[in-house]
Amino acid sequence: MAIERWVRITVGIVLAATAVFLLYRLRFALITITLAAMLAYALLPLVDWIGRLRLAGRPVPRVGAVAFAYVLVIAVIAGVFVIATGPVSAEFQRFVQNMGQYEVQFGTLVANARASLDRDVPPSVRKQLDDALNGAGMLFVNALGRVAQAAGRWLSHVVEVILIPILAFYFLVDLPTLKQELLEFLPSRVRASTLEAARLADRIVAGYVRGQLILMAISGIVVWIGLAVIGLRFPLLLGMVAGLTRAIPVVGPVFGAIPIVGLALLQSPGTAVTVLVFFVVLQLVESKFILPQVIGHELNLHAATILLALLVGDALFGLMGMFLAAPAAAFLKEMRTLAEERVVAPGDTPAG
Repeated sequence: MAIERWVRITVGIVLAATAVFLLYRLRFALITITLAAMLAYALLPLVDWIGRLRLAGRPVPRVGAVAFAYVLVIAVIAGVFVIATGPVSAEFQRFVQNMGQYEVQFGTLVANARASLDRDVPPSVRKQLDDALNGAGMLFVNALGRVAQAAGRWLSHVVEVILIPILAFYFLVDLPTLKQELLEFLPSRVRASTLEAARLADRIVAGYVRGQLILMAISGIVVWIGLAVIGLRFPLLLGMVAGLTRAIPVVGPVFGAIPIVGLALLQSPGTAVTVLVFFVVLQLVESKFILPQVIGHELNLHAATILLALLVGDALFGLMGMFLAAPAAAFLKEMRTLAEERVVAPGDTPAG
C-alpha cells in the first residue's frame, strides 16, 4: 500500500510538472485566448442589448449585433482618442521638456537627503538606510525594465495581438455552437461537471472583467480631477497612468501612486504629502465602498491569497499573468469547493 501511495504521488508530481511546463510554453497562445474571451465578456451586454432591438419587425441577427457593437465601440474609442489626444499630447510634451529639470531636482533631493543622514543619523543606521534607498532605486529601475521588456515581447507577437479582437468576434457570434463543439471532444461522463465549471468561470470572469473596467475608469477620472484640484502638473496624463495600473488587483494602485507621489515631491514636499493623503483616502474609499459594489463577492479571496496568485502569475506569464491571476485563483478555489461537495455527496443519507 505504501509503495502504491508513493507511486501515485510521484505520478501526480510528474503530471503537475508537465502541466506547468506546457502552460509556460503555450503562455502567449493561452493569454491571447483568455484576453479574447475577456473582450467578449466585456462586449456581451452591449451585443445582447443590440440583439433585442427589432428592425422591420424582426430581431437583429447575432452577427449583425456583434458587428454593430464593434463599430460602436471603435467609434467611441476613436472619439475619445481624438478628444483626448490634444491635451494628453500637450502634457506629455511638457513632461518630456521638463525631464532635465526633474533629473536635477531629483539629484538635489537625494544629495540633501544624504547630507541630512550624514549629519543626524548614526553611522550604523546610516548604512542600513543607504542600502535600503539603493535597493528601492534598483527595484524601481528593474520594475520599469520589466514593463518595457513585457511591452517589447507583446510587440514582437503582433499576430497574437491582432487575433484578440478576431477571436472575440467569433466567440460572440458562435458561443453556443463553440460550447457544443468543445463538449463533443469530452467523454459524456464529464460533460455535466465541465458545464458546471464553465458556468463558474463565466460568473467569475464576467464579473471581474466588467468590474475592473469600471474601476479603471473611476480611478482614472477621480485621480485626474483630484490632482487637478491639488495643483499637480500633468493631471490628465497621471490620471491615465493611475487608471491603467488599476488593472492589476491589490498592488496596481500602489504601482500607479508611487511615480505620481514622486513627481509631486519634485514639485514641493507639501504637494507630495497632499497627494499621498489623497491616494490613501481614495484607496480606503475604493476598498470599503466601491469595490464590493462593483465586483461584489465574485472573487471571494483574501488579499494575501491574491498577492500569492499575483506572484505565481508574474512568474509564469509576466504582466498579463498578474492581471489574470486573481480570477484564475478564484476559479481554482471554486473548483476545489465543487470537488469537495462531490466527494461528500455520495456519503450523504437521503432524508426520509
